Formats: sequence, C-alpha cells, structure tokens
Amino acid sequence: MKTPLVEPIRPLILLFYITCIALVIMMLSPGEISLSENLSMNVFTLEDLLPDTTQQKELDFIADIQTKVENAENLAKKDTLELSKEDSIQFVDVEDTTLQEEKYEPVVPARQAIEFPPQNPNALDPFFAALQSLSKSPNLIRIVHYGDSQIEGDRISSYLRGRFQNKFGGCGVGLVPVYSRGNVRATLFTKFSPNWTKYAYIDQKKNPRHNKLGILTEYDRFTPPTDSLHEDMKHAWVRFTDPKLGFKKATTIENVKFLYRTPSAPLAFQLNLNGDKVIDTLDLPQTSNFAIHKVPLKTNFDKIQIHLGSKGNPEVLGVAFDCNTGVALDNVSLRGSSGFEIPRINRDFMKQQVDKLQVRLIVVQFGVNISGEGNYSLSYYENMFYRQYNYLKSLHPNTCVLVVSVSDRARKKGTRFESYPSVEVIRQAQKNAAMKAGCAFWDLREAMGGQNSMVAWVNNKPSLAQSDYTHFNARGATLVGEMLYNAMNNAYENYKQRVQ
Repeated sequence: MKTPLVEPIRPLILLFYITCIALVIMMLSPGEISLSENLSMNVFTLEDLLPDTTQQKELDFIADIQTKVENAENLAKKDTLELSKEDSIQFVDVEDTTLQEEKYEPVVPARQAIEFPPQNPNALDPFFAALQSLSKSPNLIRIVHYGDSQIEGDRISSYLRGRFQNKFGGCGVGLVPVYSRGNVRATLFTKFSPNWTKYAYIDQKKNPRHNKLGILTEYDRFTPPTDSLHEDMKHAWVRFTDPKLGFKKATTIENVKFLYRTPSAPLAFQLNLNGDKVIDTLDLPQTSNFAIHKVPLKTNFDKIQIHLGSKGNPEVLGVAFDCNTGVALDNVSLRGSSGFEIPRINRDFMKQQVDKLQVRLIVVQFGVNISGEGNYSLSYYENMFYRQYNYLKSLHPNTCVLVVSVSDRARKKGTRFESYPSVEVIRQAQKNAAMKAGCAFWDLREAMGGQNSMVAWVNNKPSLAQSDYTHFNARGATLVGEMLYNAMNNAYENYKQRVQ
C-alpha cells in the first residue's frame, strides 16, 4: 500500500501561520514580565529580530579621527629629552633652565566641548595661564588625574601626559607610590621589599591611623604602627624599572622627588642608579610636616632603587619622576572607589602638597563603581560629588578642577546589551555638582556616543572596550585620551584668543 504524499504547500502554510502568530506575540510583547520584586522574565520582541542600526550611527565619529588616533598612539612613547651617550647620566647642582617653546598644533574640533558653569565661565583660566607662561619662565606645573579602574595602569593618563609634554615640555611618569600591588603600569614597574604596608581609606586591610594622607590618597610604612622608637633600625627598599615597552619618556628625568613624613625619628635615605651606583645618601631630618627631598638627576634610567632605614615611624607618600620645567602628570587610580573618601584627607595637609608640588589642574573621573543595578537617588549622588569637587577646588586658589563624567556601561537585556539606567542618573548628578561647585565639566558619556555607546565600542572592529561592557581596552583608552585632549586644547586656544 502506498503512503499518501503530503502536499508541499501545507507545511509552508503551517509555518507561515506560526510565524504570523509569533510576530503578533512579539509586537504585543512588553519585553519584560515582572514575576516578583527581584525576579523578571525577558520576552522576545519584534525589535530583537531587527538589525541594530544605532551602533553604526554612534560610531560614525570614530572614522573622522581614527587616522589621528593611529598616528598619535605612540606619541606617549616618544622621548622628548634628547641625551647623548656621553651625557646620558648628568648630575646637576642647579636646576636646568632650558625652556621649550610651545609647539604649534593644528586645532582639531572637539567631539564634545568642555562645559563651564554660568557663574564661573573662566573656570580653567588659572591652569591655562600657567601653561602659557611655561615658554617665558622656567617652571614645572603638575596635573593630577584621579579616577577609578577606568584609568588603572596609567591608561588615558599616559596618553594625556605624552600630549601635554610634547607641546609644553616635560618628562617623567610623575608621582607614583612605593607600594603598588601588581605591575599594571606599562610606563613603570615597581618592586619592593616585603615589609611594606599601605594605609588608605579605600584599602580594607589597613585603615589609616590618622588623616594626613598623601596626594596619592595613602601613606606607606615599613615599620610597625607605633609612635615610639624601635630598639633596632628597620630597613626597606623600593625599585623602579623601565618595563622596556617603549615608553622612554617615562624613564627620562631631570630630578627625583621623595615625599615623606618622619614624625618620630630621622630617616636614612640612599638612592642607587642602574645597579649599585650610589647617587645620593643622607639622613632626612625628623618632621611631622609634609617634606620633599629632591635629587637632581638628569638621565634615561633603567633602574632606580631607594634604600630606607629608621628607628621611628616614617611615612612615605610617594616618589615623583619629573623634569625641571614643563608639565608633569600623575595617574592616581583608586580601584573600586568613587572618590568619596578624598574629602576625608586632612585639608591643610593636602593644601601643603598641592602648593609645594605646584598642582595647577585636578582631573577627577569616577562613577563606574556605582553605575550598576539598583535604585539611584539623583540628589544623594549630587551631594556626594559636590562635596568631593568642592573639597578639591578649595585646595589652592590657582588649582582648577575638571570633572570627567562617568563613561557608558551596558548590561545584557534579553538578547541584547543596553546601558544601565543608573549611568544617566550618575552623569547628571556629576554635571549638576560640577556646575554648583564652579568646576569645568567634560561629558565622556556623550563623547562616546551617548545611550548604548558602550555596546558600540565593544562591537567596533577593532574593539575599543572589554567584553565586560564597562572598561576601555588600550585602544579605547587612547581614543578617550585623544578626545579629552582635543577638548582641553580647544578651550586653551579659546583662552589665548580672549586674553591676547
């Protein structure tokens, strides 16, 4: 008996009906069905089937500056201090007063301009005036870049440093801690004796015993936490080496600055260069105030090692590798922080550091660590950021504050990724607080492309962000550095036109 044949048209008709029903369901689907307070179910919608055309629109701007970024990626690696072999190590008793004329750069239109508060439209003028004065008088001005893990490893900061030093002069990697967990910097490696302890508000292992923290928001000790003298001299060392990754400018210096407090006893100090060659050795006097010991040293170093000894309780606040003139830029990455701990640092002690180190600009870039799930109060975060910005702005009358907003961050929603709703709340809180405190504001999220831009950055070819949809990769950090520098350079050129 023959099996009756099924007409080919019938399965097609059935498939057509099923497809129509599915389309109707997806058209009427709310996208998400709440099952309880903490549980929801995602339902396919018609939008999930359509191609996402927004990403390309969000990334159209990248093509406009992609070539410039590729040409500038190695700018931070360029050695601006030309030294002959005979002059590769030079010890000087007086500061080198050689000036570098401000280099001309074509003004590139800013993807996102810096915004200024109505009551303080010239919020960056003291910093711009300091920059303009560099070609007329020998001086070193410092930029401190505070941020969370988005700038960890000297990302973004190293690019900005290279751009500023190329235009205005300067060298070195700036201020770094003596105790750094893991060598995450591409610009400088650190190794240290095992008896160091870090004291910081963001460090859950050891909270500070007082609030006189360094500009790096910490102090490091190699002696027991006591205010009395020890019977024996305690010793420690820290070694800074060139990681040989091409960042020659980071290890090209004209001086080393050792930042410290020695409240109970003198501190024996010795600096060795490229092995065992002793460059500087002396006993630093006892002091409860902020102090700097400066070692003039013009060199391209492979290794610098500092040996310390004390019977007291010295506190090391950091080591700076700088030039005598130009721009120094410090990367201060506070992983896991939103910067809310900064105002807990003794204000007068911070003022001393900002003044003596000639800090003329503080860039503050936080927000990633509070941009996840949950309900967010705009007024709460606005107040917290205002307290932070107002504190930083109060440290010196000639020190400016530039707030960089939170970057976009995405989560998986159904079959797609989309921005966390909290990101916009945090960005708005930062802008409101910056305007209220009289600080300049640069909208990084808008510069990236706005809503859902992190998705586009991850999916770009080549990718500009990591697969966690939160952090930039090296190429993305370079792009952010380029956009921020362009915005700052545009504002600087506008300043020069206003004051000429």
